[in-house]
Amino acid sequence: MLGHLLSDYSTDPVVTKLVNELEIYVLPIFNADGYDYTWTTDRMWRKTRSPNAGSTCIGTDPNRNWDFEWGGAGADPDPCSDAYYGSGPFSEVEVRTVGLYIKNAGNIRGYINFHSYSQLWMSPWGYTENLPPDYNVQNILSAQCVAAIKAVYGTTYQYGPIATIIYPASGSSADYTYGVAKVLYSYGVELRDTGEYGFLLPPDQIVPSGVETYAALKVWALQCLG
Repeated sequence: MLGHLLSDYSTDPVVTKLVNELEIYVLPIFNADGYDYTWTTDRMWRKTRSPNAGSTCIGTDPNRNWDFEWGGAGADPDPCSDAYYGSGPFSEVEVRTVGLYIKNAGNIRGYINFHSYSQLWMSPWGYTENLPPDYNVQNILSAQCVAAIKAVYGTTYQYGPIATIIYPASGSSADYTYGVAKVLYSYGVELRDTGEYGFLLPPDQIVPSGVETYAALKVWALQCLG
């Protein structure tokens, strides 16, 4: 997707408009130490690699560590759990650095954290099933993004608030960016597939997944532009 934002510039009018009128920030790998560990030791590792005081278990779930409604439903106090929320909100340097940057940057209009898997386009809230004030606006855009994905290869995504469409998740990035940083179009997206291959998506699906997601990304970014 990042490559296409460069290669499609000047040939795709939508991309040209987005690049000309938006500042686009891309963080390819959020949890760098955890990602490295997946290639050296445990392919299914999802947490950070920071030690936990009083426990031999390593790491915190970065998507339970944000400083908004931290430690609630869907977050685990057990350091050995994959959903461990950390010793406190923003205890993880990766999460704290990005979170404070977004909060202090000002005028950020959209945020997406791409995950896998399940084919879900999710909006706040994760910490509660109560709907946020901007639910209707967020949900309409979710529907448009899902339609853009389906139009490419027929891939079907579901959409809705995090807590109701997948499970409660307190201390998540999308809740923080919306609830604290006031980023209206905040989403968490679970990419292909729906469980046949799960986290080990076959290589021949990687590019198609990117192509269809790119279509949705353009719809989302145009709305962010206003």
